[in-house]
Amino acid sequence: MSDDRHSAAASTGSHRRRTHALLIIVAAGVLAITAAYALARRFDDDGPNGRYLIGAWTFGERTSLEAALDAGAIDEVSVDWLQSRADGSLAAPKLDDEFIALAKDKGCRVVVTLTDYDQTTHAFDAKISAAILASEQSRNAHATAVAEWCRLHEVAGVDVDWEAVKASHREEFTAFVATLAEKLHADDRLIAVDVYPKTSEPGSWNGPQSQDWRRLGEIVDQFRIMTYNYSGSWSDPGPLSPPKWMDRVLDFAETQVAAERIVAGIGFYGRDWHGSSTTDWVWANVIATRRDWTPRERRAVSRELRLDYEKDGQAHVAFFPDALAIRAKLDMLRSEHPDVQGVYAWLMGQEDPAVWQELHTALR
Repeated sequence: MSDDRHSAAASTGSHRRRTHALLIIVAAGVLAITAAYALARRFDDDGPNGRYLIGAWTFGERTSLEAALDAGAIDEVSVDWLQSRADGSLAAPKLDDEFIALAKDKGCRVVVTLTDYDQTTHAFDAKISAAILASEQSRNAHATAVAEWCRLHEVAGVDVDWEAVKASHREEFTAFVATLAEKLHADDRLIAVDVYPKTSEPGSWNGPQSQDWRRLGEIVDQFRIMTYNYSGSWSDPGPLSPPKWMDRVLDFAETQVAAERIVAGIGFYGRDWHGSSTTDWVWANVIATRRDWTPRERRAVSRELRLDYEKDGQAHVAFFPDALAIRAKLDMLRSEHPDVQGVYAWLMGQEDPAVWQELHTALR
């Protein structure tokens, strides 16, 4: 080959390589835009009535649902019904198809929560997740069963709430969520995952250590952080979720997960400390205590309601996140984390009824 022909051939080859590279870049860009558009569609659907998604977990409580709908303060509910079994099967002992129909008829999207909860022992069970996560085959089989359940009951997606996974199964848990996400997305359904709060990786105990925030955040549509249980039986009396603590958890989350996927957990319940014991509270407990025991009431720094009283000769201290306390948490969220997807509350039926108007006012 002459020098001229060699130069011409080299020039042609170089041009072809540049063209090929350009086509790859364009194709990658198209794929990225398509993926972003699909993700944006899922996010846009999350909050049809405003900027933020407002969701809540429920066992099927109708009165609370009606109150939330009347206030224009709910987009989505997660029905806590679906339970994984160690053999890979599923159980739904509280399934209520009429509730699903009611919520959907009112324009509220319905997601099913999948737990590793054992109904017989009334506890989350690490043996359930360990058996399912044991192999690629067992993970795939269970993911297939979950996806088929969603199709049968026509729900919008799955919220994975496995709370007893061991830290040693961190990789396998991520793999299972990825497999389930692939099956759900292929059927145009969403996937959420519930994670324990933490401010660094990997976390300080099995629960958070089993959850790889960065990798899970790349997989799911909703990354729900359970930003509550700051105080409990393991601590002195204190608030359920101080806004400053929530802020620190969300600060870390935004270093690991895209903000538009992050959903902040909001606790609707409180606790009562008495002696060495604690008791979970719902709003009805606040009403009864005010009626029967004339508590001393004040606001903690967290803005949560604190009630000090004596009952049957024993001193009690209770904290409850009433509507004003919830508003303080929402104000922090809007001020410090305006780009998150929204909030999710545990649990419908436990709340101060005025909370729905606060959610509507703050997030709508």
